[in-house]
Amino acid sequence: MTLPPPRNTPAVPRIVIPGFAAFGVSGHSFNELLHFKNESLSIGLTPRILVPRATDERIAAEIGAERVLDMLPAFEVNAENFVFSTATFADTARFFAPLRAWLDAEGLDRSDIIYFPRGHPILIRGIGRWLSERPDDKRPAVFFRIIGDELTDLDTGRFKPRAAFYRLASADLADMPGRDCVFFLVNSKAKARSVARVLRRRSFMMQHHFGRPPDTTQATEASGPTVYVHVNGRSGICLTNLGEAIKRVHAVEPTARFLIKPAGDIAETMAALDLVDRPLVEILPLQATMAEYFGNLARSTLVMLAYEAQPYRFLTSGVFTEAASLGKPVIVPDGTWMAEKIAEGYGVGLSFADHSAQTLAEIILEGLQHSHQLASAAQQLAPRLAEETGLRRFIETMMSLSRTSPDMEPGYQIGDEINFSDALDSRGFVGNGWSETEQWGTWTIGSRAELSVKLGAKPDRQLFLNAFAFAHLPRQNHEGVSVRVHCGDRQITEWTFTPAEAQGGQPRWFSAPLPAPGHLEAVLNFSFEIEGASSPFAEGLSHDKRMLGLGVCKLSIAEVAEGSTSAIEQAVEQEPSPPEPENAGLLSRLLTRVRG
Repeated sequence: MTLPPPRNTPAVPRIVIPGFAAFGVSGHSFNELLHFKNESLSIGLTPRILVPRATDERIAAEIGAERVLDMLPAFEVNAENFVFSTATFADTARFFAPLRAWLDAEGLDRSDIIYFPRGHPILIRGIGRWLSERPDDKRPAVFFRIIGDELTDLDTGRFKPRAAFYRLASADLADMPGRDCVFFLVNSKAKARSVARVLRRRSFMMQHHFGRPPDTTQATEASGPTVYVHVNGRSGICLTNLGEAIKRVHAVEPTARFLIKPAGDIAETMAALDLVDRPLVEILPLQATMAEYFGNLARSTLVMLAYEAQPYRFLTSGVFTEAASLGKPVIVPDGTWMAEKIAEGYGVGLSFADHSAQTLAEIILEGLQHSHQLASAAQQLAPRLAEETGLRRFIETMMSLSRTSPDMEPGYQIGDEINFSDALDSRGFVGNGWSETEQWGTWTIGSRAELSVKLGAKPDRQLFLNAFAFAHLPRQNHEGVSVRVHCGDRQITEWTFTPAEAQGGQPRWFSAPLPAPGHLEAVLNFSFEIEGASSPFAEGLSHDKRMLGLGVCKLSIAEVAEGSTSAIEQAVEQEPSPPEPENAGLLSRLLTRVRG
């Protein structure tokens, strides 16, 4: 491995970008690194871009990158490879060694920045240990960008098993000198929540896209009605119905042109649509230069992101932000990051609620009908968006953060539910008195359980503790379970559970008003004092000797009470009955040991 010569005297601050992903000349990763290089130089930083050794020498040269990195293990953790993944994580030093050798030789100091375009447990753990061994004035600020599918399963919205290793890496980092030099960057509320729950760290919200070529100016109106449709492997039914949707649009607006831009491995699905020979439909090449890509966006009237909604509740879209910064109205699926950005004023457009051909056609026709108004609004926004969502602002924000020492503890957002059936979601809040996480939720054990919640902001309204819960009532003549709930030293309610009101063991909402906002601390410490807990073993039901009291499925602190705050009433929400108590697996026990 060829290493750079050590730097012995102060010079221009550097931004080091280790890019571990494989890429080609027309991909987003290449574009991102190229724009980081250009923008860093324009700001006055020296970019040092590192890429895998296997990267094509010509491609590396185009972005001024050094080929020094080894590829990292994928960490797609499942039950079959859990032990192997654990052994791999334990071998962090070996996997981190090539990057460490380069960093040691480069002689970085506190004026420099290291930016990782995405996280990885080995990188988080490795950089923490590297920082801990350096003098304080030789510790650069380190930034990890957390992307949509790193921690979250896009289909279910639950945390992936691999997220457990992010938790372990972050717990290791928390014990290291230099931990406050490490920042986690996100660009959506969903990812901020993921970082807070999994890594137990504060994240920093950034607006970010891959930039525009320097010679691209704000786009003007297209010569005729033209719809740029971006499709990929997550388009699902949208892609299947696209051909029929285009046919219906042409029945009403026969002059509308369609530019279909495929991305990813969807060739078979595209071929089945039989769009190649249709008039006014152009299939754009899979590979394109930046100039070609932005040129096609610029000649469109509307940009449509024909995606399934579920994955993009967590994923973000560079195409969306680039189109918005060009002054183009964008059609997006409801309930996604893109729809959220339109609502926040980072774009102009329309949204569709389902993926039927009729709905897709109707939303396209609506966009074309109002294209002048939409385009006018989008073009007014474009100059601001180009600045606020550009890489220059992204880099400048990192530089600004690197000179601060913010509180890195995560804060709870009012109204956000804590899922007690997900160890990664809930274990950072619980203290003593809780059992292992099960598929339905978590039991309290014994006569007392503790919970601690640090608020992200000081409230100015009345808050309520809401728990979707039930009690362990093993027989019809059971005397019942009572739960006295305290916030700090103050009892705020008592919940009573009896077999007559148990509704077949179904969980239901219970609520309790918190003390007035002026009397609340920044950290809310709750305790649950339980009378009537019993073990399945003592009741002759199983070999489970745990003293089970309250079963919690989910919990929130909100401005609205989900259940009665005085007497137990009919549940406002029903969910499937929880299964019999069962032993949680290795993952839950592992997380319990490293919570917080």
